[in-house]
Parts: sequence; structure tokens; C-alpha cells
Amino acid sequence: MRSKQEKKVKEEMGPFLEEGEEVRAVLIARPRGWTMSKGDDPLGVSEALGGRKQQKAHSAAEEAGIRLASPGGLVLTNKRLLTVQTGEALGMGIGGSVKDVLSAVPIADVDSMKVKRLLLGYVVTLTVRGSEFKLETNAAAGAKPMAEALERAKGEARS
Repeated sequence: MRSKQEKKVKEEMGPFLEEGEEVRAVLIARPRGWTMSKGDDPLGVSEALGGRKQQKAHSAAEEAGIRLASPGGLVLTNKRLLTVQTGEALGMGIGGSVKDVLSAVPIADVDSMKVKRLLLGYVVTLTVRGSEFKLETNAAAGAKPMAEALERAKGEARS
């Protein structure tokens, strides 16, 4: 894990895990549109567009039984994909602690995870139980390692 906050979340997940469960990957992410909604646009257009994208991500995730948070992230274990709410990261490892697990789905229910580079970060398209939703992460986040770990975990679950 490249991100200090992702490492911190991994270290703090112990009390939230089931017996025999171990964290394989963590991805700090927000619903797609969050960055756009924080843009410096005097007319408020970027805020409105970003807000719509966030709502779309939340709605699609809820269809799959997933709750998203901002700030928050995904935690992949050998058994499940969890969404967590975190505190705001302040940098240098300060802040960003796990506050709560919002939802959890078995790995078998995760259809796919696609990662696409976009400017200074990544867009992550997650499909769970047939419902597709998008998240965004910064460049330091472990988006590609998370997608790779998910594919390995899905393969192990099939075995």
C-alpha cells in the first residue's frame, strides 16, 4: 500500500473483521463527482454537476446493498468487500481513522472492478450484484493493486 492512510485503515480493521478474515487491500475513495463539486466555480456549475455524479454513485451503490461515505474507502478481505467511513485525513498520518463499517458483501457478489487513470487520480468503476457505480481516488491511492487483489481473491473463492 502506497498511501499512509490506506496503511492506517488496514491496521485499524482488526475489530471489524470476522474470525479467519484478513485484509488484502485498502482503497481510500470517494463517490465520483466529489472533486468536481469542490471546484472553484463562481456560477456553481461544477458543484451541481459533481453533486449529480455523487448522487448517481450513491444510488447505484445502494441498489447493490452498498453504502458509500466521503471520506471513506473500500477494504478487501479474503472473504468480503467492505465499505468504511473514515475521518478526514490531515496528512502525515494524522486523521483518517476508521469510524465505522457501512456495508459488506461477499467477494462472490463483486462482479468487477475497473481502474482508469484520469488527470491526478483514478476513476474506479465497481460492479456489485449487477449494479455499476463509480468512485474517485487520488494518484497515491492503491487503485490498481486493489483491482488486482480483488481478482486474486475472486479466483481463490472459486477454488
